[in-house]
Formats: sequence, C-alpha cells, structure tokens
Amino acid sequence: MMSLDLRLAVALWLIWTTAAQNSTDGGQDGRIVGGWETRITFFPHQVSLQLGTRHACGGTIMTPTIILTAAHCVLEYSKPQYYVIRAGSSDWAKGGSYIRVQRIIPHPKFHEPTRMNNDIAIVQLQQPLVYSQDIRPISLATNQDTVMPTAQLFVSGWGSTSLSQMQPEKRLRYTVVHLSDHNQCARNYFGAGTVTNTMFCAGTQVGGRDSCQGDSGGPLVTSIDGQMKLYGIVSWGFGCANAMFPGVYTKVSAYDDWIAQTIEELV
Repeated sequence: MMSLDLRLAVALWLIWTTAAQNSTDGGQDGRIVGGWETRITFFPHQVSLQLGTRHACGGTIMTPTIILTAAHCVLEYSKPQYYVIRAGSSDWAKGGSYIRVQRIIPHPKFHEPTRMNNDIAIVQLQQPLVYSQDIRPISLATNQDTVMPTAQLFVSGWGSTSLSQMQPEKRLRYTVVHLSDHNQCARNYFGAGTVTNTMFCAGTQVGGRDSCQGDSGGPLVTSIDGQMKLYGIVSWGFGCANAMFPGVYTKVSAYDDWIAQTIEELV
C-alpha cells in the first residue's frame, strides 16, 4: 500500500523467508496471501480508497456517503481532495463508481495510548453511491455479537504483488482466516507492537493465509447469526502470512458509539 502502509515498514526488517516458507504459493505472492481472485459481486461492500491516481487502501461501505477505513490510511485527512474511492468494480483502476472524498475523520485518539491503537477512520463522499448488486453496505458487528474461534473470517483487497514493488493487484482477491488466541498473539508481538483489547488477531496455525500491504483499511467479514457483518478492519502486522505474527485488525464493535456519534455529526 504506498508509503502509508505500516506493514511494509515493519516487513523490511522481518525475516521474510519464514513467511515465504509457509506461503501456499511459495512466497512469490504478496497480495492477499494464500487467497483467490474473486468478483466484487461477492464483496459488494468493498471499495478501493485511492490517493491521487493509485490504489492505497481498502474501505467498507456503511451508507451511500460513508466509508469506513483505517486511520493510518488517511494521514492526509486534512486534505480530502487528495482522495477518491472506487466502488462496484473488481478492478481498482476502472469501472464501477468513482467518487471524490468530501471529508475524513480519523479517530481522535489514533496512536493513543500505544502505536496503532484506535486505527479507524470515517470517510464522507461528495456524492452518494447508488446501490446495486455490486455496491452494497454491510452491517457492523456489535458488542453483543459473538464470533467463535472456528468461524471463517473473509478478508478481501487488492494488495500488492511484492513487498518491494508495492504494485497493487488489478483484480480483487480474498482469503479465509480464523481468530487467533488474543493473549498468545499479544505475547508474540511483545516488544514490537501492542495488541490492545480494541484489536484482534487472525490468521492460520501454519501461516500461509493473510492480508498484506495494500489491503490495509479493508474489510474482514464473517457470518454472525446468519448475517454477514463487518467484524474487523485490516490494520497492521509483521510481514504477511507468518504463523507467529498473524494479521492484527481493528475490532469494529469496540467503536459502536464513536461511529454512531461521528456519522450523526456529519448529517
């Protein structure tokens, strides 16, 4: 994901070969790792958040004019004219609806009290999206929702083709991960990053499947009581698809009040 992506910075000094050995594709694919190409029809809530003319991050449709993403994806939030979104297309570079951003509100306590905490932001569009089979909102998980450790978690995005080139993949991809033990994940990251209670970790026991750079800000969804809901936002991690360091996600349900209050202020 361009220079905004923390995953790239930390991956530069992580021993990449560990992740590569676990990768289902021999470590040559830095996109959604261990995943599959898909169509936007299956992930109609997904958007590409673009900085200038390039894909930078993912995002999730909440309402016709509100997109949810990661705070670290919108460091230039005071200059919303720099950003656009593309919705309703499997290709981030063409098709669908291309709409400019009107306002960006990152969480006021992003990076507090620890780095990458409160990694969430709301993006308001200049024009409303027109819903279709390829453009749809998704409900948010709440504090009352329970996700079992065995639940399938679907994460999607355009990711980049390698850690060094940072070129986004043209076609949308997805993979399937599972919740990781929170305490174990926090211990693994100890000394390098803090996994707070407003975050969760997801990956696989043997590695090989993960979100990666370019997927930041994008959705992690799962079925809760028969309904697909947004459970997490791609946030940070060491490298990609490393069993010891699963992806770390912003826990959407921890921000119910802030999201509701912020949207109310925008209306």
